[in-house]
Amino acid sequence: MCVGLFVFAAPLAAQTVESPDLETTLAFAAERVAAYFARAQSLVCLETVHIQPLGTGLGPDGVGRTVESELRLSWDPSEDGGTEAATRRQVIKVNGRPPRKNDYRACTTPEQEATETQPLSMLLVEQRDEYTFALAGVDRVDKRPAIRVDYRLKAKPTVEVKMVEGLDDCVSYDVSGGRQGRLWIDAETFDVLRLDQRLSGYVEFRVPSEIARRPGATAYWTLERHDITTRFKRVSFEEPAETLVLPVSQTSINITRGAGTPRQRTITEYKAYKRFITGGRIITEPKDKE
Repeated sequence: MCVGLFVFAAPLAAQTVESPDLETTLAFAAERVAAYFARAQSLVCLETVHIQPLGTGLGPDGVGRTVESELRLSWDPSEDGGTEAATRRQVIKVNGRPPRKNDYRACTTPEQEATETQPLSMLLVEQRDEYTFALAGVDRVDKRPAIRVDYRLKAKPTVEVKMVEGLDDCVSYDVSGGRQGRLWIDAETFDVLRLDQRLSGYVEFRVPSEIARRPGATAYWTLERHDITTRFKRVSFEEPAETLVLPVSQTSINITRGAGTPRQRTITEYKAYKRFITGGRIITEPKDKE
């Protein structure tokens, strides 16, 4: 999920925290997200992901796994004028060493996912109609006044399930719809400071027959919990001077009844941000000497 959750930190017209207006908050927050997507290809960061299997009490159970990757945001406007962004990932280390061939046979992300969509796209004008939003009071995040906004994706959950190519014991599933959560939006700049996501309810899906017919296996898995919290902070750059609000951490808990690893915690850090600014000039051919 740098998960492409980047937004600019330059201030916009502020409104009072005591009486925030939902439509104004969403409109200004959308400008922040769109502004980032329009130029974020120049940002790269280091993503460090620690994946830890959990026991029934959600304590560590077994050996964890650490994967380091370089992340770059890819942004493409759609034909109808909309926007969509995805993170492109290149794995550079697994457990502290360069990845080997068998590392890509691990049935865990991020090795299996070179790209992923960006949840802050929900704030863009083209996608807001797919959600319901409601004010949820005010708060403070990292000593900043923040407006809380609850959201719910209108679409009911659907699940795309498939076997991972080359891995006969690895199932990949992607849930669309059936999600809700909360945004913490800076009351002065309208940058997103925190994003929480969770399932609206249990999601049951049928697994491929290659898995279901194995001894002791079940035909259906149930996704009971998938909670994600992403936090953002200001990051400063020089030459030229610029401050951006960027994701710095993400924590997720995944509980899937029936899966080989039913409980898992993933802790992600985003650091070592680099900004690449290039320039150019036009060189014309000199006129022929007479």
